[in-house]
Amino acid sequence: MSSVTRLIVVRHGNTFNSGDVILRVGSATDIPLTEKGVQQGNAVGRDLAGAGIKIDKIFAAPLMRTMRSAQEIASHYGNMPVEKMEFLTELDYGMDDGQPEDDIVLRLGIVESNGKIGEQTSLDELREAGKAALKKWDREAVLPRAWKHLEPRAAQLSRDWAEFGERVKKECAGKTVVAVTSNGIARFSKVLLDDGGAALGGNLKLATGAYGVYVFEDGKWQCEKWNVRP
Repeated sequence: MSSVTRLIVVRHGNTFNSGDVILRVGSATDIPLTEKGVQQGNAVGRDLAGAGIKIDKIFAAPLMRTMRSAQEIASHYGNMPVEKMEFLTELDYGMDDGQPEDDIVLRLGIVESNGKIGEQTSLDELREAGKAALKKWDREAVLPRAWKHLEPRAAQLSRDWAEFGERVKKECAGKTVVAVTSNGIARFSKVLLDDGGAALGGNLKLATGAYGVYVFEDGKWQCEKWNVRP
């Protein structure tokens, strides 16, 4: 048996087609994959199987987009069962859940300005402030001011990933486990690393249909790959 234990974190495939209005898809917005999204999930399975990686367990959040992505991966492994895991479920973005991303950027910018909006403040300046807040969210997992209600869940997610990592080490030593989740959740897997995520290359975000590979070897987790999109 290999001494290397692997945890592969996968983000579900596309939920919007080209030309669609892009929405902030949280836990309250349970929508299916597009045809391309299905193909992306399948491509992850094909990529892993083609690399000779034997998967022993697949976990997924109980949302349509994550379950279907997991099932597409499983199709390359004899349609092995997918186990639902609640902590992998995307964040609840509150009033922003299901809303157009462009509108959210502006709202985040207004909140980030913290009441310091003058007569000369332009919409473009507010949008830039919103974009900056989202960039910090993607690079450092720092919540925008407008999403402070998510602080308890963010803290819990760090604990959940740490506990999940311990479970994988104990129950699946020398094996490979796949966890299919969403953008908001995957970034907190950085807690597994001693460097707090620096090894992920300055961007904690996974693209749709992309994955990262953690390996437990020599007594610690290391990031072997991040944001790989077949």
